[in-house]
Amino acid sequence: MGKLSRYFWPKTVLLFYIDDNNIEAAFGFIGKEGVDIQERRMIAQSEKSSLAAWYKEIVHTYPKTYTAAMLDTVNQGALPGCDRSVFMRFGVEAALVQSFCVDGIWEVYASLVEIKWFEQEFKGIVLDLAYSPFVLLYARSRPYLEETPTLFIFHQEGIAFVIVLSKERMWYAQILIIPKESVNEEEEPHEDISLDEEIEGLSFDLEEISAENEVEPISDTDVLSDFKEEIEQKPKAEVNESALELLEYNLNLFESLKESVASFYHDDRYPHEFIEKVVIFDAASLEQDIVRYIEDELFMEVSLHRFDPIEALAMITAQEIKG
Repeated sequence: MGKLSRYFWPKTVLLFYIDDNNIEAAFGFIGKEGVDIQERRMIAQSEKSSLAAWYKEIVHTYPKTYTAAMLDTVNQGALPGCDRSVFMRFGVEAALVQSFCVDGIWEVYASLVEIKWFEQEFKGIVLDLAYSPFVLLYARSRPYLEETPTLFIFHQEGIAFVIVLSKERMWYAQILIIPKESVNEEEEPHEDISLDEEIEGLSFDLEEISAENEVEPISDTDVLSDFKEEIEQKPKAEVNESALELLEYNLNLFESLKESVASFYHDDRYPHEFIEKVVIFDAASLEQDIVRYIEDELFMEVSLHRFDPIEALAMITAQEIKG
């Protein structure tokens, strides 16, 4: 009877990802309609051993348990194609990464060394599936895909995964590290292209578009001025340290996005097409202010949506296991 009962054990899954200083985890049953989440836990990274303990408890009760996680590594990315020449064009050593071709169109990759590091960090857990954040973003973005390219953003506190997609193509991808404090203006510029050059190039494109549509272009300093005016107009009691920190973070996020758009327009390794829409999937605490900043400065249509990586993990893991 013991052997026969194994065929009747339900399929279950443990899902987790790292969010700032915490680990977000969830357990559920895999059914015809996907994953039915039964329990969620937030665990401090310093106490990751409790995640391993929970895993052992689950496996003891449900031996047919799968584990899936979102990779939290720096040296990963996405490329607009699946052939080896794309790796060469973007300077990625194919022998040093693990890669996966998505829908036969584009590729995600991660450093083999960092994958091993990630597995070692959670060595008490047998990891069955590890997903790139770009795959989660793609799964969430699919209902919004159009014939023309759209800029999609998966934002967590301090980091943003940016990808430009249309129905038949992946155009561009980048990981942005968002500083919480002001960037030192005296820092050395990037080797590829300086911040001034990127902004200048982007402004040129926007001015040209504005001229065609008889729209007066906004200068690079207008947005910062608007932000300051907003703060000055509020009662002093509201202008606290937290509000200023949020303002500064939004500025840094906005500038990083503007640089990323400029890079897409001017980097000859990517095909060029004008972006009219931005869709932000936020797993942190962004507000509508960031939408207005992008719309006012970059003349793009922007929408902001709350994003739960656990739900995305549940969806693609169920498809993978059943498929």
